[in-house]
Formats: sequence, C-alpha cells, structure tokens
Amino acid sequence: MIKKLSILLSVLSLFKSTFGYSCNPNTCKPPTCTCASQSPPGGIDPKDAPQFVILSYDDAVNDSTFSILKDMYKGLAHSNGCPVVATHFVQNLYTNYHQVQQLYAQGDEIALHTFGHTALASQHEINSGRTVLSTFAGIPLSDIRGFRAPFLNYTNDLIQSVQNLGLAYDSSAPTIRQDASWPYTLDNGFSDTDVDCNTTGTCGSMTNHNGLWEIPLYSFFYNDASKPPISMDPPYDNGDLMTLLKDNFNYRYNGNRQPLAIAVHAVHCNEPEAKVKLFRNFIKWCIGQKDVYFITYSQLIEYMKNPVKASDLEGHPAISCSKFGTYKVNSNTEICDGIDNNGDGNIDEGVVESCGIGNSYFATCFGCPTSEPSIDNPTPLRNGERKTIPQQGCAEGTWDPLTSNCVSVSGSTYLESIAPEKIITEENNDNPGVSVIDTSSELKPSSGTLSSHTPTSLLTISIIAILIYTLLH
Repeated sequence: MIKKLSILLSVLSLFKSTFGYSCNPNTCKPPTCTCASQSPPGGIDPKDAPQFVILSYDDAVNDSTFSILKDMYKGLAHSNGCPVVATHFVQNLYTNYHQVQQLYAQGDEIALHTFGHTALASQHEINSGRTVLSTFAGIPLSDIRGFRAPFLNYTNDLIQSVQNLGLAYDSSAPTIRQDASWPYTLDNGFSDTDVDCNTTGTCGSMTNHNGLWEIPLYSFFYNDASKPPISMDPPYDNGDLMTLLKDNFNYRYNGNRQPLAIAVHAVHCNEPEAKVKLFRNFIKWCIGQKDVYFITYSQLIEYMKNPVKASDLEGHPAISCSKFGTYKVNSNTEICDGIDNNGDGNIDEGVVESCGIGNSYFATCFGCPTSEPSIDNPTPLRNGERKTIPQQGCAEGTWDPLTSNCVSVSGSTYLESIAPEKIITEENNDNPGVSVIDTSSELKPSSGTLSSHTPTSLLTISIIAILIYTLLH
C-alpha cells in the first residue's frame, strides 16, 4: 500500500506541473479575482482600451542613480497635466532614504526588492526591508504594496512570503510570449502560457495565492526571431534600441494593448550617456500618442479592478495625479517631506540630516539611527525626537516629522494624529497563511471556484481517477 501511495503521489505531482493553467471567469471576477487573458479586461475592445506603459527601476537609490532617474523622465507630463511616473523596486543596501522620499513625494511608487538584494530572500528579510523604507524614507506602510525578486529568481515559497506579508502584487515573472496576458490574480497559480513556471515550481492551481496580483514582467521581442527576448535592460545596440522600443510599443498599441513594461537598473542606463536621452525621447514619443499613460504598478492594479474604456478614464484612480502634485510650491517653510515647500528650488534645506553608521551612509528626515539598520534590527534607536510617518500616511497634505503632525498645503495643522491601522507584519501576523493589509481598498481572497472544467481538464481528472482506483485496489 505504501508503495502504491508513493507512485500515486508521483503521478499527481506530474499532473500538477503539466495540467496547465485553468481559470473560470464566471467565478473569478474583479475586483478580488481576475483570470489571465490576452484580451483587455472588462470585455473592452482593444481599440477602445488605454495603452499603459509601466516604467520601473530596480536596486539601490543613491547619488549614482538619482540623477539618471531625473534625467530620464522627470518633468514630462501627459495631456491631462499628470506627470510621467515610475515604480522603484528598492533594495535597502546602499540606498539614500531621503532620495527615495523625494521620488515618492513626486508621485512615484516605492516597492520592495529585499534588504540586501538576496536571491530567494526570507520573509523576515523582505519584511525588514519594508520596515526600514517606512522608517527612514517616510513611506507609509500602506503604500508599500509590491515586490520584485532579485535576479528574477522566484519560487512558490517566495511568492507565499509576499502574500503572507499582505503585499498586493508581485512582478518577478518574465513573459515568454509577446502576446502575453494582462495582469491577473494568482488564485489559479501562474499562467504557464505566459511565464516559464515549470522551472520555478509555480505552475498549476495547487500553487495558488488567492487575491495576490501578478503583473508580468513583459519582455521585449525582436523582429529577428533568432534573438532571445529581453526582460530587463534592453541594450543600446548602437542606437537600435529606439527601433526595439517602438516595435514593441506598436505591437501592443495595434494589438491587445497589454501594458508595455520598461524595466531597467538605473545604474546601467548611463552606458553610454546617449541611452538616457534615447529613453527620454521615447517616453516623449509615447505620450504624444492617443490614450497612452505612464502609470505606477499600483495604479495598473486599480485599473484592472475597475476597467473602463480610454474615453471614460477621466477621474479614474489609474491616471490620477499624486496627492503631492499640487504641493510643489506652497509658501511654507521647509518641513522635511521631500518637497520644495517654500519654492526656492531646494528640497528640505536645513532640516534633512546626514547619517554615517557602519557601512551605511544616507540622509533622512526621520533622525539618524544610533546603529546600522540591519535585517535583524531594522529600526535601531534614533537620535532626536523626530517621529516616523503613520502607517496610513496623511489623508491630505504632508507629514511633518519635527512636529509629528499632518500639515495642509496652507501650512496649518489639520490633523493631530491618525488612528493606526493594522498592517500585516511578522510580529502581528496571527495567521501565517494568506493575509492582507486590513483596508477596504486592498484585495481580499476570492471565494470563487478556482478552475473551470474544460474538456481537457475533465479528461485529466478521469485519468487520475482511474489511476487512483487501480493503485488502491
């Protein structure tokens, strides 16, 4: 009997990896569940769908990369006045937290890339990285929603850690076909027609992660099929990069309008310097096209939860400007929030602190630590009386760490404190399984059926049933 059970488990394991992706759109419905699909969400005709471009940067933010980021896309805006924005998957090692705070204040999204750029990092390390970013860069915990695995090296266990920490999405899986799916939830696992999930052990509905979004890392494909697709850092190729970028944009724009992903390591973008200028010119060319928007990864999820035609996008959170967008100049004195409050062209002059502890050198608005932040001690005691930002941030205005208040655009304090909202961390996680941030705007696990019974799946189930009967009798 034991031998038969062993054979049975081996057979089931084989079927698990070869069964393939299956999702029933009748039970998996937005906003809590979305099936993988090449077509635009909500049944929208591709020609009526918006074309989103998601710009992302991996690794540390510091003096070597900060100017490159600004030169590539800062100062560019859409026709609705909202700026071109990006998502930064930030590692903590070698990062200047005040520069991260400035990116966030300008409307960019800050996401996680582990503390020390560790392959297959532990849940503890991922959580420590999130804690440090919130403490020293002033990013509300509720706004740190995404993750990308270093080296794009992910497993089912790593994705489970992402879900355990209550994050909203992962973006670690490069696509293996050009006409890939729009973002989808992992209620039924990874789509094996989009990503090479067999090699990572993430295929099949038995590796589902209910409610967790996967934003595929959309690869660039050459017209020359002999060249492999590129998921990150498309090469300059003596200027041929513009052709590659435009060809892939046009493929999507004239097809199913899946998002175009430009994923780079900023430190590689200055090789040569002309590459930064080329990227900027491409971005300008894109926003000159009809219904094209550069948005953050979290904004893309907001669209997937409530898809509308491009003509109906006005007022949709997917393309709305950051709440900081109107606060760039407001005649206030500087209060250390990553914004030029007094309009003199300088940010946080006279109030930001420079820290040098161990091997860490960074600036922060929230007090220098007395020891070097680490995975096991992400929040050492800090000098001074400056307070960290509340978990949910400020409903309006900006956080003043010197007075511990949310401050309105006019400079008057309008809110003395914000009631803390429970954020899932290792310390307060009562359920080591599926957990989410406790807020109505976050994703909840789907209660729908996980897979559809297609003819192929019925045949597979029948074969499994016969095997079970044969082995056990």
